[in-house]
Amino acid sequence: MTNDKFQMTNESKKIKSFKDLKIKRFIGILVLGFILVATSALAADTTATDPLRIGVGARTLGMGRAYTAVAEDAETVFTNPAGLGGIKSLKLTSMYTSLLGDVNYVVFGGAYPLNANSAIGAGIVTSNVGAIPLYDSSQASIGSANWSNNAIFASYGIALPDGKTKLGASAKYYSQGASGATTAEGTNGSALGLDAGALYSVNDQLTVGVVAQNPLGTKLQSGNGVGNAMVPTIKTGVSYCVPMEGNRKLTLAADYDLMSKRANTLHAGAEFFVTPSFALRAGLDQDPAPGGTVTNLSAGLGLRMQGIAFDFAYHPYGEVAENATYYFSIGYVGADEPKKLDLEMSLTSPSDKATVYTDNVKVAGKLSGNISGITVLANGVSAPLSADGTFTASVPIEKVGKKLVHVEASDSKGRKLTEDRRVLRLVSFTDVNSGYWAKAPIENTGTVGLVQGYPDGTFKPDRSLTRAELSALLVRAKEYKVPGRPVKVFKDVASSHWAAGYVEIAKRTGLIKGYPDGKFRPNNRISNAEAITVVARFDGLQKKYDAKTAYSDVSKKHWAAGYVNAASEAGMLSYINDTELKPEKSISRAESVQMLSKTSLAVKMVDDLLSWDKGFQFEITRPTIRAGL
Repeated sequence: MTNDKFQMTNESKKIKSFKDLKIKRFIGILVLGFILVATSALAADTTATDPLRIGVGARTLGMGRAYTAVAEDAETVFTNPAGLGGIKSLKLTSMYTSLLGDVNYVVFGGAYPLNANSAIGAGIVTSNVGAIPLYDSSQASIGSANWSNNAIFASYGIALPDGKTKLGASAKYYSQGASGATTAEGTNGSALGLDAGALYSVNDQLTVGVVAQNPLGTKLQSGNGVGNAMVPTIKTGVSYCVPMEGNRKLTLAADYDLMSKRANTLHAGAEFFVTPSFALRAGLDQDPAPGGTVTNLSAGLGLRMQGIAFDFAYHPYGEVAENATYYFSIGYVGADEPKKLDLEMSLTSPSDKATVYTDNVKVAGKLSGNISGITVLANGVSAPLSADGTFTASVPIEKVGKKLVHVEASDSKGRKLTEDRRVLRLVSFTDVNSGYWAKAPIENTGTVGLVQGYPDGTFKPDRSLTRAELSALLVRAKEYKVPGRPVKVFKDVASSHWAAGYVEIAKRTGLIKGYPDGKFRPNNRISNAEAITVVARFDGLQKKYDAKTAYSDVSKKHWAAGYVNAASEAGMLSYINDTELKPEKSISRAESVQMLSKTSLAVKMVDDLLSWDKGFQFEITRPTIRAGL
């Protein structure tokens, strides 16, 4: 490889030439080694073309390839491996373009964190051109050849404990050459290379970086005995993040490349995120040329949606119109990781895992440190800061169930400090006081939506339960669909009765049964024996006939004895502290809820409600009311 152009051996030159009418095609072939036309011929030296000279990533190209100190996302695998020390989540990148309509240029890369301070990366840069026509000295076709130039990367980066310094290195495997023609295949070669880089954050805005590319003198040894060396390059860079209001972000960057046997070059670029998802880019990019350098201007756009980055760049090389190339990249950057404030937050209210009954909760706490320009929000509600750093707010909790109280302190640069508290709001009723024996099951089943109270805020726990109310309770709990036009299934339940639909479904599904005379008696108060039988059926319990019944006043021959025994064994009747059941006594609303709370359905729902390990969100959708007593 001489002067970054594909050099043919003396033997091959004697038998190959290109037709005069294919000069433009010839230029494309000269780019086989990925030398840009604009750089023209340098002094003859046996140097190989590094495929990275084009640039990797449309974001990088849009910024004039000034990326040494920016070094973030997956592009850092190729530009400065030290940037891997700042990778906190999976990053991916890819790019494609076509040069002169002949050379395909493709980039793939990715980075993945090993822990909070280090990451690994891998990537490949490949270029190729196919079906290059070959001719002998008489301009007769002698076939065709293909050319490729590739570089494979394996990288590692780490952030040092000082919090400012990052170091990284890349091992590289180069391969280039031709195929399809015997005389061309002699130019094939491969080699191993090494890059080493460093980054230093002077402060939150200013970062400096340096990369040594191929400092050990990487040389591709080809089959024809010609050794083509990669040009050792030292890249220095600086980036500055301009402080701005809101979510806008402006980054200025500049690189200076020092190269052996070539002119040193300058790269400068700017990136302006107008919004967190849309960026504008511009750059100035120099390349070595005979007698000095050639300068190219670049521009680009960036769009980020749900962690996916779409980047576009326009980057001409020299004055060749065909080489005014457009570049497109797509990658995965993930969600932005907000920087933390250098403050300490302590919350005094609410306590974590707090249980409340009101529709609001007091949030109180204190910030320690420099609180100038700090804003505090509790679930979006402003919590004004006092001079001593204390703050308070009243956060609405309009819906029963689980609630995550999220307190966030932030500054104008988007840096944040957060604290979360888990809160559980239970339903409450004015006539169910703190000492009431069935307070817990009433509140828990009410919160998950199995039962509900009356419009006046009461539950009337000691009121007797009717057969119609129990039917509605069980059908709603099972979430069965109630017909709009119910069918009359009992003599005394008209289709216009408020519970007719519930009674129909309850009968059809076997949840309830009527009397031998064909009546249901919907307004009758339901007895202990009837309620136990219905709830036991609801929970799928099987009748149990033991030598001795669970209660002295329920004989083995009692019509409900089998279900009474089953319910007692299942723990549904633990609230009865007596040897007698009083099977004909009317059951109260509280007693029915106590039984319902022991069913498998209710147990699962209440267990989920009372678990502090899952289900907490900023906003909780109110549970669907499945049953009304």
